[in-house]
Formats: sequence, structure tokens, C-alpha cells
Amino acid sequence: MKGVTNDQLDPSVDVMRTVTLPLLKRLGVEDSGMELKVVKRGAKPLGGGELVLRMPIVKQLAHISMTDEGMVKRIRGVAYSMKVSPQNTNRMVCAVLLGLQVDGARGVLNQLLADVYVFTDAVSGSSSGLSPGFGLTLVAETTSGCLISAEAAATAGGRAAGGGQGAGLEALQEALVVPEDVGRLAAQALLEEVQRGGVVDGSHQPLILTLAALGPEEMHEVRLGPLTTQAVRTLRLLRDFAGVTFNIRTERDSQTVFLSCIGAGLKNLARKTT
Repeated sequence: MKGVTNDQLDPSVDVMRTVTLPLLKRLGVEDSGMELKVVKRGAKPLGGGELVLRMPIVKQLAHISMTDEGMVKRIRGVAYSMKVSPQNTNRMVCAVLLGLQVDGARGVLNQLLADVYVFTDAVSGSSSGLSPGFGLTLVAETTSGCLISAEAAATAGGRAAGGGQGAGLEALQEALVVPEDVGRLAAQALLEEVQRGGVVDGSHQPLILTLAALGPEEMHEVRLGPLTTQAVRTLRLLRDFAGVTFNIRTERDSQTVFLSCIGAGLKNLARKTT
């Protein structure tokens, strides 16, 4: 697949690799052959990214019962940059500007948790796509195995696609987006996701609801934070197309939402069986 791999709107390849694929594995998708390899990163507007996704054939989805959020025990992340100075990744992780300490991602998170580690990935040349950009993806892992993600990115997406690399870099500079701000935004977004509660973050609510609705004809139950607009839209689509209706119950103390349903029992009949 080719195109944009990291931007401000959609889950990035880093979220898919560190959160989405482990979630699928936990929900019964075979780990054998499941892989997401980033060949090139690509930012808006011109993209130029490239990735290879390998997924096993699944005969039937597994039963889902995920109601234990757990407590955050560690935070991992990746700070990346494309066609800009590699120092941007370090500034997002631990910002130091003009000799004054500015709280970046580690500064915000280390006040709450000691086990925080962020990798850096500064790419250039042919592996950096066609437009400049940088960003930070953070993932919190809880004691019950849940993964909560949040991210922030700075790209030159405001320019037309035909502007070229030079115009993209100029737009990025005009936006006055500094790495320290990106680090703070990502850290604050992660804290907000953790505060919302639930076994997945907001961007994965539609996925886990869809897997529950299409799973075996058993009772499935998940615990989510306040439902996002996309999750509400997904519930309506599942009702209209799959005929699955969820029972929704809100817990007053935590403001989390318990959703349960009887799966539609979808099976893949095309797979050969012995």
C-alpha cells in the first residue's frame, strides 16, 4: 500500500503496528503471518509512503469479553521525522530550547509514571516520502494487557498536492509548529484517553464493536469510554446491515460504558478445511 502513513486525522502506521495488530491477536486472530512493515514513511500533502501488510485468513472470529481496564504500568512510543532535522525527534522526547527546560513528552509523563521510553525514527532520503513532517505516537499498556494510544503530528498538509517538496517545507515552517508543542500535545492526548477509560482508546472503538457484532453467536461484552461519533455511527451501521443491536449500560462512577450483544456468527466459508 502506498500513500500517507502519518498525519493529524487518521491512526498512523505506528498505532496500527503497536496497538491494532496486538488487539487483533488478543481477539483471536492467529499471530502466524500477521505483520505490518513500514518501507517508507509519507506525510501530507504528497505522501510517498509505502507499507506491506500481511494478514492470516480467519475462519471465524473469537468470543470477546473485555471489561477490565487495569492500571497503566508503562508507556512506550516512537518519535519520527521525515525530511527535517533529526533533532526534532529528540526535542519531542525531551525538549531543551535556548537553555531553558521545556516539558516535552517525557516531562509531562514522567511526573506520573517512571517507566516511559520513546524510540526515535528519523528517516531521510528515499525512505522519507515526498513531504516533510514529524510527529509522536504514544502507547500506554495497562496491568490487564490493554493498549491505549494517542498521537500528534506536524505536517505541511495545508498546501496543494502539486506544491512540491520545497513548498511543503515552507508551509511547515510558516505553521510555526515546534517539536516541543507536538510532544506536549501527544502526552496530553494520551492522558485524556486514559482518563476517559475503557479497554481501548477512542480510535479503536469502532473496530472492537464490529468484531463483537460479527463474532460467534454468544454474548460479547466490552467496556469503553464515552462513545465517539464514529463509534455511534458504527453501532447504527451494525444494526442496519448485520442486524445486531447492543445493550448499553453506563457506570456512573467511572462514566465508562458497558456494551453487550449477541454476535451474528459470521464465518469465512471460502477457507479450505480438512
